[in-house]
Amino acid sequence: MHEQIKVEALQVGMFVAELDRPWLDTPFLFQGFLIESDEQIQELCQYCGYVLVDPLRSVGCHYWDNTPQRQEALRRLAILDRQEPDTYTHLAPLPLELADRGDGPFARNRNRYPDRTRLEEELPQAKQIHLHAEQAVQHLFDELQQHGTTDLNRAHEVMDGMVESIIRNPDALALLSRVKRASSYVYGRSVSVAINMLLFGRHLGFPRDHMHLLGAAGLLLDVGTAKVPPEILNKHGRLTPEEYATVKQHVQWSLDLLRDSKGISEKLLNIVACHHEREDGSGYPHRLRGTAIGVPGKMVAIVDCYDALTSERPYARSFSPYEALQHLYGWRHHLFHLELVEQFIQCLGIYPVGSLVELNSGEVAVVLAHNRVRRLKPRVLVILDPRKQPYHAPVPLDLLTAPKLVNEQPYEIARAIENGMYGIDPRDYYL
Repeated sequence: MHEQIKVEALQVGMFVAELDRPWLDTPFLFQGFLIESDEQIQELCQYCGYVLVDPLRSVGCHYWDNTPQRQEALRRLAILDRQEPDTYTHLAPLPLELADRGDGPFARNRNRYPDRTRLEEELPQAKQIHLHAEQAVQHLFDELQQHGTTDLNRAHEVMDGMVESIIRNPDALALLSRVKRASSYVYGRSVSVAINMLLFGRHLGFPRDHMHLLGAAGLLLDVGTAKVPPEILNKHGRLTPEEYATVKQHVQWSLDLLRDSKGISEKLLNIVACHHEREDGSGYPHRLRGTAIGVPGKMVAIVDCYDALTSERPYARSFSPYEALQHLYGWRHHLFHLELVEQFIQCLGIYPVGSLVELNSGEVAVVLAHNRVRRLKPRVLVILDPRKQPYHAPVPLDLLTAPKLVNEQPYEIARAIENGMYGIDPRDYYL
């Protein structure tokens, strides 16, 4: 989803993906680079009239700030904060332009969560938490299928541990949600949605109790699929209109099952009810639009869609995290809330933890952890050599420390890799 920008409008922090002329006709060494100085902009002005910018790989600049769509998004958020207490507007995110000033109606709810542990320290605890979460979801689904009701206290206990792990270091559970093989598509996706909701809540600075609410909603939003016939749920190929109508009933079935269970709140039910609603009113079950959905409902809609796109589904191919974020970015004006989509992309980073990337050396790596300051320079685990052959011992690399290639050029990420490329699966390198 590249955007054409005139060279005189370029800013430091934009990622130049394409030029209006062949790269070989210019002095630029790399086909695609991050603008890091005004001198680079001046040089581009000498050779080009316009360039194509990749918004997803741009950092620290908001060249869309004054667009009508952007202003409308901020206006809607302001209305949410002032006038709609019943839609949990206390969870409203901080707009980008207020993030560093600390003022405005959103600033009062912003929390800062500095990492307290390193990935390596958090990973052993996160493994146990992830396992317990999957077991809790499986138990939950079994209880609902057999008895039509369940006690959610166990799920809430698991969520307490997940919240604390995400606050200590968000990368450990994020990595596990991406690379761990789940025992079931449904159980694994429930845990993954919960983790991504917690990551989103942490990024937006929500307090612990609000994060718990968001994570629990993510964990429970698809319990109604227990009532969808397996032959429909696992069907390969396009659903008939009748089958699709059955699938859409899972939202109401989720609400019915949860409402009869112990340990559920009306706030959580309202979030679950909105995970298939869309900004333009094209969603279901109630075709809600705009402010009628509520901020947590907007968030869970984005997260659920992202997770569906990146999951291995019986009826459709999975997308790489980068591809999925591109889709979300393209849908941000009508299906999803513009501001929240941008925040979610910032939350995960353009190269989400657990995704595959190719380096400018030709080597292939798994993204292990983000560097909070420079999202384009994460910590990676290099698994394939330039000939795309596996290394006997994978090599950890922190791109923030500017390690050099043989020719003294710094290592950089050249591109994201689609699922299945080179016949590798990041889960084979599960730590």
